[in-house]
Amino acid sequence: MTSAVNKHRHMVILSIIFAVCILIEIFVCNANSFRIRNNGKFQMRRYPLDQLEIVNAEVDAADGTITYRGEDDGSVFIHIRNIDTVIGSVYMDMTIPDDVLEYVVCYTDEANSSFYRSFNREYVTGVDRTKWFVCHFVGKSDQMIIRLDDLEEGYRFSLREIQINKPVPFCFLLTRFLVIFIVISGMYAIGRTQFFLSREKNWKHNLALAGVFGVFLLISIIIYNNSFGDAKRFLMYNCDFTDALINRQINLDIEVSDTLKELENPYDTSVRQTQGVDYSWDTAYYNGKYYCYFGIVPALLFFVPYRLVTGAYLQCNIVVMLAYAVYMLFLDVVLIRIMRYTVPDVQFGVEVTGLAILNATVNIFHFAAEPSFYMVLYAVGLMFVAIGFCCFVFWYTGKRTNKPLLFLGAVSLALAVGCRPPLLLYTLLIIPFGVKVIMEKKRESIADMIVLLIPYVAIGSALAAYNYLRFDSILEFGVKYQLTAQDQVHVSNSAYKIPILLWLGFFQPLDFSAVFPYVFSPDCAHNYAGNFFTGPGITPLLSQTPLLWVLFLPIAWKRWRAGSDMFSGVALSYSAVLGSVMLVLILLNSGVEWRYTSEVAPILGIVAILLAAGIVRKVNQEIVSFFMTLLFLIMIYSFAVSFLRAMAGPFGYTRTYHPEFYYALERAFSFWK
Repeated sequence: MTSAVNKHRHMVILSIIFAVCILIEIFVCNANSFRIRNNGKFQMRRYPLDQLEIVNAEVDAADGTITYRGEDDGSVFIHIRNIDTVIGSVYMDMTIPDDVLEYVVCYTDEANSSFYRSFNREYVTGVDRTKWFVCHFVGKSDQMIIRLDDLEEGYRFSLREIQINKPVPFCFLLTRFLVIFIVISGMYAIGRTQFFLSREKNWKHNLALAGVFGVFLLISIIIYNNSFGDAKRFLMYNCDFTDALINRQINLDIEVSDTLKELENPYDTSVRQTQGVDYSWDTAYYNGKYYCYFGIVPALLFFVPYRLVTGAYLQCNIVVMLAYAVYMLFLDVVLIRIMRYTVPDVQFGVEVTGLAILNATVNIFHFAAEPSFYMVLYAVGLMFVAIGFCCFVFWYTGKRTNKPLLFLGAVSLALAVGCRPPLLLYTLLIIPFGVKVIMEKKRESIADMIVLLIPYVAIGSALAAYNYLRFDSILEFGVKYQLTAQDQVHVSNSAYKIPILLWLGFFQPLDFSAVFPYVFSPDCAHNYAGNFFTGPGITPLLSQTPLLWVLFLPIAWKRWRAGSDMFSGVALSYSAVLGSVMLVLILLNSGVEWRYTSEVAPILGIVAILLAAGIVRKVNQEIVSFFMTLLFLIMIYSFAVSFLRAMAGPFGYTRTYHPEFYYALERAFSFWK
């Protein structure tokens, strides 16, 4: 009876939340649609082209066109006089030759009589909402200037009319409504309804977990389809390197310039740039030949077969998206399997929020938004890591007799090294479990060790031979000889770098702004007297995923040790330490950028989620709602940061190549504009 009453009460409250969210969408998100309509103080004014004062341009009133003529630093001024009313909105009916036209609006009102105030806007082809901009001036306005900057000589666009106080159209946006409803209803339901508080999981819970994965995948596909542009062009890795392998040669068939051969230190970037040396960017140069220092495994498994079968080059962006989707799938399975093995009695709400936090932490949205050829090695390498650990986790949590599963896991982890050598550190996570298996099975464990080692020996030997044939060293993958932004031959690491690197890549807060996409990379400036690489799009891990702060809470570790056996405590501590060491090594040897920290994010993320689960599953029933709601809010924050950082993007592919998508999102969530 009590259960039925609670269920009815929850349904009533969720129905109320549903109705409130509808009202928010109608009267808050669409407030500008009601503000001007039938309001006497906002008088409509219409200004056809022949009533506008246009400066620095030729105006063809009959044709309705304006052509810029080069004066005043590339600006056209559209001057509107004698407005004499309160301005609530401005509507511009234009046709522009480009997708986006940015402009500045200067205005007068009762508090500013000399164009003291101004603001920026964008006119976007295909986004009808950008034809309007909403104004909140002080009293009546007399004049307005719309300034179009940075125009090239001969820039031509059509302007039919400008209307003052034309009502903004009403638009009930389903996506925006669902976001509001999910956030508000989730805050209520996560810590109060039996579905999320349940410690016994069934098929409905598994379906919900699959739904979380599906949502991340769907959003990633949408971002991917509205992001890449020149990422599809022919590149060194998917073209030159593929052709070299097909021709059974290890060096690239790219001619080396005499100016490069004559340099005393060809790896000195400053010399190459100042002397105008002709060279192939992002290749490895050794003994007068170019080589590809990016891992060979993706080329052999994907690019070469595709070229041989179809005769065309496989595009890098396709491999990035597919590989990272597979990576996230197997990583999700790994997390849920580990949680149900180590903390089987944890509330389902912890599982579902933990899964979403992990998916946000590993940056699938970033990879979908910036699927350049640099990402191939990360996506494919992490895919093999996730497949390998999925096999290993199922082998370990099972009866540990499935040797084909163990073998497949070892093959996958070994192949990951052929994508990105730092991924070898993931293999070290197996050590505590291997020691336990040896202690438990003793002689029987010898066969397991042999099965585990065979792929490493075989694949490792092949990679060592490949390295030796290129660079006369079995351990050199070519990174040392790369022709990029920094001389790696003479570079040296110092412990003095570690604090500033950890600040930039781990601790530093993000920058927040009132301008879409609201979340931006922090300032990477520093005064360290030395060299290290800092790439665009820095996203420090703690700023992206606040749940990682739990790693620094002694009470979290104490709760874990109290609620688990000794081995679980040792294994979790070992994983946290190894993840931290891996982070430092990646920062020292690669630099600070979101794609580098993405390699270590799964380890630290899973440890933090398990620690959080260890806390929540033991709290009193009276405060479980608080902790579950807190986890949900952390999930929302992590999701939002991951999504919005992808929209900003280090290279801005979405905004550059699909502005209609970018600005449709911008107007949806900056509805006050």
